[in-house]
Amino acid sequence: VVQSLPGVSGSVGFRNDIIIRGGAPNENVYYLDGVEIPTINHFATQGAAGGPVGMLNVSFLDRVTLHSSAFPAKYDNPLSGILQFRQRTGNPEKVQGNFRFSASEAALTLEGPLGKKNGPSTFMASVRRSYLQFLFKLVGLPFLPNYWDYQYKLTFKPDNRNEINVIGLGSIDQFTFLKPKNAT
Repeated sequence: VVQSLPGVSGSVGFRNDIIIRGGAPNENVYYLDGVEIPTINHFATQGAAGGPVGMLNVSFLDRVTLHSSAFPAKYDNPLSGILQFRQRTGNPEKVQGNFRFSASEAALTLEGPLGKKNGPSTFMASVRRSYLQFLFKLVGLPFLPNYWDYQYKLTFKPDNRNEINVIGLGSIDQFTFLKPKNAT
């Protein structure tokens, strides 16, 4: 979706490189709810920010803002662009969730109120696990990509004028190689 914004293009192949106004993919800066994050993709290549699989759970996102020039002063060191991802707040009325099983991964997402029913505090949490390593091994491919990721947001509202957000984003990327059966 980001690659369809004005002034943005993608790279060739299977990667999620984001090229803004002709700059290099590693010249972009990413912010999640105002916190700078180094990359938004699994298996990012050194010197680039793209990778084959995105880390952010898109069902958490409320809006995405792109700055491709005239960067605000509060953002230091962007060369090509700034992408700001703003997360929504969890459902304050009931606990709900979903389980997704796709061609490459399984994911669980939950959200709902914290504490009293219909209370002002909410949570959102998700975890994803790839199973490509099992499929690739079955097919006999020599490389076995494996990743986990998680994302959460806790929102506390002590009163009508204040809000405290606790966010988290993490991943584990592992690449192993299948040993040949008959090494020559």
